[in-house]
Amino acid sequence: MKALLIFLPLLILPLLLSATSLSTLIENAKANHTSLEAIEKRLSAIDNEYEVTRNFADPELSFSLSDIQLNDPTNRSIEPMQYTALNLKQKIPYFGKRDAASKKVAAKKAKVGFTLSQAKVKLVESIKLTAFSIWQVEEQLKITDEYIKLTRQNIELYTAYSTSDTKAHMGIMSAELSLSQLKIKRSRLQSLLTGLYKKVSYLSATSVDSLEVQMQVNEPRELTFYIDASHESSAYKVKEAIVKEAEADLKIKELAGNVDPFVQVGYFYRESFEDYMNINVGFALPIYGTQDSKEEASRKLALATKSEVADFKNSLDSKVAAEYAKLLDSYRVYNIIEKESLPQIEHMFDLTNTSIKSGSDLFIYIELLAKKLRLDEQSIQAVASYYKITASLDALIGVEQ
Repeated sequence: MKALLIFLPLLILPLLLSATSLSTLIENAKANHTSLEAIEKRLSAIDNEYEVTRNFADPELSFSLSDIQLNDPTNRSIEPMQYTALNLKQKIPYFGKRDAASKKVAAKKAKVGFTLSQAKVKLVESIKLTAFSIWQVEEQLKITDEYIKLTRQNIELYTAYSTSDTKAHMGIMSAELSLSQLKIKRSRLQSLLTGLYKKVSYLSATSVDSLEVQMQVNEPRELTFYIDASHESSAYKVKEAIVKEAEADLKIKELAGNVDPFVQVGYFYRESFEDYMNINVGFALPIYGTQDSKEEASRKLALATKSEVADFKNSLDSKVAAEYAKLLDSYRVYNIIEKESLPQIEHMFDLTNTSIKSGSDLFIYIELLAKKLRLDEQSIQAVASYYKITASLDALIGVEQ
């Protein structure tokens, strides 16, 4: 039992130190991010708006005293015209108006719902872009550390093998300068990495100290896949929902020209005479053209929203095509570096490294080392760019994962 207590922390420690996966960050962000909570609350409030559209207007209740005699104000039995009245007035909406109002609220709810989906899409995109930047910086740090180590080793070897001539000193000085630049670069990368982890912690609504990201470059999908999928995206559906909301508002304005009648029922009490009731029926007179003007304005707005949808579709197709072209470029660059350039330079690098160990000139090695470092960084950049552009394309087609 004692042995178990000793080894238990050692068994748990790897679990505590394990890196967070990208999918975990995304799910946590969608469940807890405050920006999404705000939209969800607005979405919930629309349910109350819907309930209001199903109700009639509030009735009006009035109380009146008629024919108050100034010479005897408290006497309510002098003549038949003296009464105490209680009136109830109810406005009755014209047929179809409540349904039209309900449809507008339903369209508004759909719009906010798609807005929520789009907010999730943008949040996921931001998390992915930040995560891929973290991967890129961490990979750059790894190769920078490797080159720092190689440079130090070869400075030591070259110092041991070289004589004290001018060329040897210049070679060592050049290597020392390269080493300083690598150290400066490493410091900047570490600062950048700290900021990126702060950003991804905010976006995912959780504290993130390490991140596990799998980066494997595969052949891109066809452009037609992204074009077709973009027309089903939440961003596109938000625009369509705006059109439906405008059409519902137009229907309300059209029905507004049909007046709403009202019914008023009154009970009249008289102290020395018989009580009686009155019933009044009436309606507003739409003679000034207000409803027509509102209807025309609403019709123009509905046409404008349809034009905006068409323009948005063209703009969306253009963005997808532009991002896809960048994706293909990153894919081609990655293949050029990984399949053509790096294998050749790796062989040359090994040969040069061997000659350095035998006491050859350090200038060539340092120059080749710098070129290989740039090529490795370009490879990392190509992979990160490939995944970042893929994340942007996913956002354009509405992917929430």
